[in-house]
Amino acid sequence: MRLSLIILCLMLLGSLSAQSADTLYVLSAPQFTNPFYKAFSQNYLGVEAAGRGYTSAALLGTAQNALINPATMMVDSARVFTEINIKPPVEAEGLIFDSRYSSPMPFALTGISFSLGKKMAAAICYSNPKSLVLDDFSLIINQGAALVSWVPKYYLHQISAISSYDLTPQIKLGLSIHNQIHYVDDVIFLHTYDRVQEYNYALRFQPGVLYHGKALAWGLSAIIPTQMDWDLTYANYDVELPLELSTGLSYTIDNYRFATDFNFSQDSTFDDSFSDRYSFHLGAEQRNGNKILRAGYFFASNVWDGQVLLPENTGANADSSIFWQNVSPTLPVKDNAQHFISAGYGYLFRDGSLNLSGLGCVAGGTKTVQINLSLSLYLNAFKREDFLKFR
Repeated sequence: MRLSLIILCLMLLGSLSAQSADTLYVLSAPQFTNPFYKAFSQNYLGVEAAGRGYTSAALLGTAQNALINPATMMVDSARVFTEINIKPPVEAEGLIFDSRYSSPMPFALTGISFSLGKKMAAAICYSNPKSLVLDDFSLIINQGAALVSWVPKYYLHQISAISSYDLTPQIKLGLSIHNQIHYVDDVIFLHTYDRVQEYNYALRFQPGVLYHGKALAWGLSAIIPTQMDWDLTYANYDVELPLELSTGLSYTIDNYRFATDFNFSQDSTFDDSFSDRYSFHLGAEQRNGNKILRAGYFFASNVWDGQVLLPENTGANADSSIFWQNVSPTLPVKDNAQHFISAGYGYLFRDGSLNLSGLGCVAGGTKTVQINLSLSLYLNAFKREDFLKFR
């Protein structure tokens, strides 16, 4: 009998520890800025890279590739470029009403690139690397006669100054200086009707290097960690934005280019219970005259899954009305590992280039889809009378 009681106690303790491992009781960063939401929020910018499995760490290209590795940006005539990013909404679970996670901001990337002599290229661009909107978080009040609704949002707006330099015919160095504005709005806090909104600034540096021979090339880039603090009225967060690494190999033969990349993000800096995120990428492209076909695959690992305990107002002014009893204090987070396939098409013409790509998650708990369309134009083409006339 005594042995049975001991076994029963051990089983209860085991179940309690397993339950605690599956619940995140305290958020270490504003909710949707946490890395386990990256499966929804990340925008894979750079239409060429997106078409070939999001590989570009070791492939020479335009300024649109430089967000992965600034050293890959080639010296070229001055260009203006813009990119549109379309992401269909994804169903959100654990809420009273049907709701969706979405990224409604289509303008993902725009900027200008130019040369600074024969060995140096530069670019200035705006990009939107992350965006996430929960389109309905509602509270039923007055015995069901009315609703109070929040629309929580997270946007990362980024203005980057990018440069690359040909140190030798085979070695290129690069540097990106990212001015980041992190914006949250309608942050979820239980037991308050306040609307919490905040902007936060972070300066991030991204050095890179590229070695390219006749056929083989190797590239490496790193985004340096930086500190960022949030004051959201009902919670304060001291956040270290993590180290991010990108490295890759490429091989070029005739009209074909093949590439493989490996990316790493030290997401365990957010919380000890999180895993570091890594992704493995494969891509290829074929050029036939002025047309380019692209295809690829990549896998991104899981950071954390379980139940998130929503933060709440615990001060003297906390709202204790009975209406909050119908609101679940937790939100579920699925396993956020994802397997993607991608395809892309490029068309080169006298005045610039047009590119289209699509990528979709074919396996994993978060089935996201993204379509990118970009247009790049040489600045000197605007002076011609027959500008954008195709023959």
